[in-house]
Amino acid sequence: MTWALETDLGSWDPVARAVPFAIGIALLVLAGMSIVRTMVIPRATVSWLFAVVVRGTDLATSGLARLFRTYAARDRILAWSGPLGIIAALVVWLVIFLTAYALMIFGVTDVSITQAFLQAGSGLLTLGLVGTPGESVTILDFFAAITGPAVIALLIGFLPTLYQAYLARETRVLLDTGLSGAPEWGPEYLARVQLLEGDADLSDLFAQWIPWSAQVRLTQTLYPSLNRFRSSVGTRNWLIALLSALDAAALHCATRKTPPDPRTVTLLQQGGQAILSIDAAEIGLDSLIRFQSWERRLKATLDVFGVVEKDPTQPSTGGAADAYLPLGMQEVEKAITLDSLRGRLPTTKQVLLSYQTRESTLSREEFDEALDYLESAGVSIERDRGEAFEIFRRVRGRYELAAYHLAQRFMLPPAPWSGPRHPPLPVMWPALAARQNEP
Repeated sequence: MTWALETDLGSWDPVARAVPFAIGIALLVLAGMSIVRTMVIPRATVSWLFAVVVRGTDLATSGLARLFRTYAARDRILAWSGPLGIIAALVVWLVIFLTAYALMIFGVTDVSITQAFLQAGSGLLTLGLVGTPGESVTILDFFAAITGPAVIALLIGFLPTLYQAYLARETRVLLDTGLSGAPEWGPEYLARVQLLEGDADLSDLFAQWIPWSAQVRLTQTLYPSLNRFRSSVGTRNWLIALLSALDAAALHCATRKTPPDPRTVTLLQQGGQAILSIDAAEIGLDSLIRFQSWERRLKATLDVFGVVEKDPTQPSTGGAADAYLPLGMQEVEKAITLDSLRGRLPTTKQVLLSYQTRESTLSREEFDEALDYLESAGVSIERDRGEAFEIFRRVRGRYELAAYHLAQRFMLPPAPWSGPRHPPLPVMWPALAARQNEP
């Protein structure tokens, strides 16, 4: 009977073939879940596989860009990062599906592994080049023929979503260039508004950034690839533009004695949270790839949100950053901070008790130079410079670290007040409008 069983099975060994079949099923599930999490589920949960592809593309393009000394040359290389990441993800998904179906065909037939790959490729790409050796393979061919076109169709539908979000983001950046310069700088924003409109209502201008900040925060945490799509002009960038608007709002609040308009405070909150959330999502990619523990992810999240553990030996300065706000606005601001941290930390309220916001690393000399420039443009500085500096550095400390990290991560234009770059690059200044008539 043993001889008869071996004769019936031919060269097919159920033990040796079961393992490849199981591996094929696991690969099929891995690629399928990666595609669904990346392109279908509207949550900021990136699959491990997609994170590896995106970061791998980042490392390849940034490594090549570092070979060049000028920003323009680096920018030309990095402009490929976003599109290449999407194409690489498609190729990786298709290769995994091909391997999965080949292993499954190899597991249920007595064909060689080469023939199994030919059969899987014929089914996945609907070529029909290889004949079907049995009923079980016919079923696998049927599923493979569905999988290939489905993946490509999902990507075709995914690309318009990305580019629609990209165009909406870049339109705001382009509109802002006339006020904040190229590359953008917060003090230049205030100076040009003063030169154009005198004592204009800046709150109306700041309010235009609020819905845009919310949209960018949503789309770029859902789709990390968008962070890698650069502006059509190398000197423009969405993060530098948002940073300039936040710095302008922070300077406006710090230098005026009157309570700020709620829209200005809302911009500081919404814009700051957009930068923090996007940076947290980027650090989440790294944590996902490295399989970091929950404790390390907690520390990384706190670092991104610009908070450090309080030193009990130092006097508390927790309210200094909010000194320019009425009491009601202070309470709302703290509530917004807790809402943003909820879900990231186990006890969000304890954060406000045990941690404090970092202060900006911007020097007093840089701050005074900016105020001198604003005064030359006709901007009124109502508050004492020392007091204004303390308020500004605490407000800016809430988003500065995350902005600097993103600017370095994506090698953005080295605009003023946008942090250092490695390898180093000289600061690119916009055309300063208030100095155009100087000899």
